[in-house]
Amino acid sequence: MDPILAETIAPFFAIIGVGTMVLIGMKLRYNYKARIAAQTGSSEDIDRLGHAVEDLIDDVQSLREGLVDLNERMEFSERLLTQGKANGIEQVDTPA
Repeated sequence: MDPILAETIAPFFAIIGVGTMVLIGMKLRYNYKARIAAQTGSSEDIDRLGHAVEDLIDDVQSLREGLVDLNERMEFSERLLTQGKANGIEQVDTPA
């Protein structure tokens, strides 16, 4: 091979190789950024999710309050039944 031809072609291939590596790196970085952006979601989605969580927390709180109220009523009814049995009052069965 002619040395002058090798000196002319070698830099050309080096430039093509470096350019290709730069383009591949840019493509990988773009894909990475796109994947990260898809995972984080938009600010509107985050706001809607925050409101949904707040609504769920309110619903759970109201369920807890209802359960406490129901528990108090059940305990009151049990005390009344226990006092009635202790006083000798018999329970009357109602026909179905």
